[in-house]
Amino acid sequence: MEMQTDGAILFPSRFTTTTIGLLQPIVTELNKVIRAEVTIAQFIEGAFTYIKEAEKDNWTSSQKAEANAETNAIHLAIRKDLDMLHGSLTGRLNGITASTNVILETVEKTLKATEDLKGGTNDLICRVGNVTSVADKIASTTQSYRDVLVARQAPSHKNNVDPKVLGDMERKAKQILINTFDEEGTNTLEKSQLELVDKANEVISKLTDASKPEKARVDSAIKTKKGAILLTLNSKEAAAWIREPEIEMAFADSFAKGAHIRDREYSLVLPSVPLTFEPDNETHLREVEEVNSLPYRAIRKARWIKPVGRRRPEQTRAFAILTVSSVDTANKLIKDGIAICSNIIRPTKQKQEPVQCMKCRRWGHFAANCPDAEDTCGTCGGKHRTSNCDRKDKLHCVSCGDNSHASWDRACPEFIKRCALLDERNPLNGMPFFPTDQDWTLVSRPSRIPLEERFPATFAVNSLPYTAAKPAGAAPQRKMAAKRATKAPRENPNWIPLPSKNNNNNNPAPKEAGELTEQEGEPSWAREPTPKEPFQFLNNFDKNGVPTQHHKEC
Repeated sequence: MEMQTDGAILFPSRFTTTTIGLLQPIVTELNKVIRAEVTIAQFIEGAFTYIKEAEKDNWTSSQKAEANAETNAIHLAIRKDLDMLHGSLTGRLNGITASTNVILETVEKTLKATEDLKGGTNDLICRVGNVTSVADKIASTTQSYRDVLVARQAPSHKNNVDPKVLGDMERKAKQILINTFDEEGTNTLEKSQLELVDKANEVISKLTDASKPEKARVDSAIKTKKGAILLTLNSKEAAAWIREPEIEMAFADSFAKGAHIRDREYSLVLPSVPLTFEPDNETHLREVEEVNSLPYRAIRKARWIKPVGRRRPEQTRAFAILTVSSVDTANKLIKDGIAICSNIIRPTKQKQEPVQCMKCRRWGHFAANCPDAEDTCGTCGGKHRTSNCDRKDKLHCVSCGDNSHASWDRACPEFIKRCALLDERNPLNGMPFFPTDQDWTLVSRPSRIPLEERFPATFAVNSLPYTAAKPAGAAPQRKMAAKRATKAPRENPNWIPLPSKNNNNNNPAPKEAGELTEQEGEPSWAREPTPKEPFQFLNNFDKNGVPTQHHKEC
């Protein structure tokens, strides 16, 4: 201990240090009491404060120790759980990794297969493209059965048609016929042909239309006997342009007020038309158009060839002339026929025939230009009109001087001779159709092909040989058919007796002017003889299809 000599009582220091860390602050304070630095009350108060704080710290330390123990226990539990969770997650991740590896391997295989498939797809696309191009080529080059048949047909028949027919077609395609009705039209007819041509060209030059052909003009004009004007243009295109509805009206009104362009008409001969048909009835004509699917007002008019007053009492059918406005309609009716009063009629083209004067009954002129002063009867040859003849039993032909037939008889040798001469000069008479740009209208119908040429033995089916032996049941069937044919027909209250034919040798009925026989009303191709027994030529072949004899009969 040290001694202090600071004018005061010296007290040696009793405590310096202690090994107990908790008591060190108390020792320090006691030393201060000994040195009189603090009072005992302060010491006691400080000691109690320190003890309280120490106890508090001690309690806090114990709490911390307990908390640390609990924390350690919780830490151990959490660590154990984390170890378990780690093991579980590690196992699951290992499983996922394995699955992922498998998936990756599968994906690699899939990608490889996809690449192979892509290559195969490209190859397939290339092949499909080749097939498509080949199919398109086949589709573009392959023809239908009808096209093949049409392509294999003979070349255009225009090369074999008479040049007169082609020239007539070309000329008619360039013509237009103008009818005039009023006073101005009469004044127009009084003009010369050159003036008519100049006026028509003047009208054409004033017409403005986008479809107007270049250099369209009228080359010639002809006045007809019936007061019409026939204009011939320089091209078919110009004539077709003027026939357009708007251009037609403008041209006709400018050419002559009240004039109009008339369409060309085509006449057909209708054989065996029922008398229930009324040619003068407009309703009947429109009904015929409707039944035959013809355009409206395609039929212009119809008339009977023989006057109604000259019919026989028992007559039920007669010949008529039908006039249509379209050449296509006329050819269609000739080819397919026409239905009138539930009867299919096969019309023929009205041919040009020799001109016979109805006054003197001679040839080459009309009654208006006849030089004779008196009429000559076409039946008996007397000096009176044919309609006033009361001697039906006497026949005389003025042309050939024969008393076996009348002057109007179509079987007259002179009439037949003149028809043959006219047919030579007019090739249109030998054509069954009105010629058009359609190739099938330029030739006549082919003659019938013999059956042996149509069905040659070289193409016969060997597995089905034809034998001439009759079937076992053929005789009874023929007997039954003959019995049915000889059986009297049942009475029909609506039955109408048909007139006897003109070729009856026992009592031939005389023909009158304009009357055609049933055979003459049929086309020539339909009047050709037919074989009595079809396929008769097959009887001349043995079982093996070898001909047994040569023959030309059919």
